[in-house]
Amino acid sequence: MKTAKRSIKYSGRSAISHVTLAFVVSVSLFVFGCGDSAHKEVEANRASASKDKHEAEKERIKLSSEAINAGIKTVIVNAEALPDLLAVTASISHNQDRVFHVTPRIRGRVVEVYVSLGSNVSRGTRLALMDSTELGESKAEYFKAKTLLELAKANYEREKSLFDQKIAAQKDVLAAEAEYRKAEAEVKTLNERLRLFGLSDDAIANLDSAPSCYAILSPGPGVIVEREISQGEVIEAGKKVFTVSDLSAVWVLLNVYEKDLAKIKVGMPVKIMAESYPGEVFRGKVAYIGDTVDPHSRTVSVRVVVPNPGRRQKPGMFAAAEIEAPAGTGATLVIPSIAVQKIEGKSSAFVQEGEGNFLKRDLELGRSMGDKVEVKSGLREGERVVAEGSFVLKSELLKGEGEAHGH
Repeated sequence: MKTAKRSIKYSGRSAISHVTLAFVVSVSLFVFGCGDSAHKEVEANRASASKDKHEAEKERIKLSSEAINAGIKTVIVNAEALPDLLAVTASISHNQDRVFHVTPRIRGRVVEVYVSLGSNVSRGTRLALMDSTELGESKAEYFKAKTLLELAKANYEREKSLFDQKIAAQKDVLAAEAEYRKAEAEVKTLNERLRLFGLSDDAIANLDSAPSCYAILSPGPGVIVEREISQGEVIEAGKKVFTVSDLSAVWVLLNVYEKDLAKIKVGMPVKIMAESYPGEVFRGKVAYIGDTVDPHSRTVSVRVVVPNPGRRQKPGMFAAAEIEAPAGTGATLVIPSIAVQKIEGKSSAFVQEGEGNFLKRDLELGRSMGDKVEVKSGLREGERVVAEGSFVLKSELLKGEGEAHGH
């Protein structure tokens, strides 16, 4: 019996020892396994850091002081309060304050036409010559009335002189004066009729030997944009034969939704971008805000007067416009537009890091404000960014990448 008990006791110790050994082995394997995984993770982090450092080095450029002095200029990134922009559609129109519709005031036949579509004219330029029977008759009546006026005046002065010498009776003087005043009134009436026909005072005072002919003159400076007259044609009084438009300035008509009307005021600056001239900006100011709303589009017409040197902006063109409302209280980062370069499809700029060191930064841009652009991310206030010469740095960067790929 004692022997059996010892055997049982020994067997129990042996089982415990085997369990303990298995646990130790398992823990060891786990520890060694974790150590291997941690080692791999450390190595991966080192590789990633090395790669990031390599990529960063690829985007860093070092220039000599000579190269920097040759044309690299930097500016400090500042925060500014930018105006709010209201983008709208627009169309270019004639300046209706400077459009002249030319119509003859009397029926006549066209003798000669002196101008064509596109001709530049000044105020008083001869546009056409017409012959009118009615005008000829009026001129003849005017000549006759002037002759009778001269005779009546001479008779009145003679009778008055005789009366002063107590030779003529007073009734003869009064009769002569009445005839004189009547002839004078007739001349004034016929003179006014000739003026209504379009003749100037100088033309009436110097009537030529062709009493039935008269010239159609331009009422103002500009360009002939419409011509509806031909030589030999009989033109009725009041028919439009020419349209002269002064295109030194044009109207740009903006379509502003009624919900945005509270944002705009007369005098606000406006940028105009015509589809015909990509990348160009024309500038003007709000001159008039319409008083009615289009019932179909729910927009109000807002007029902007824009200078038009070279007549490049043509009435009828479509355009986009931005109305610049006053700046708000918030500020945003801005840099010169020339500091931005397109690199691999991204907007980038070069930040100076110490003497001669420059680092490329990818940017998220916002609004464009003439020669400045808003930066939403990629730069910090106070950093120095390359303005002039940024293209040189772009070339150096791309050249360096090309050499790396070559190796």
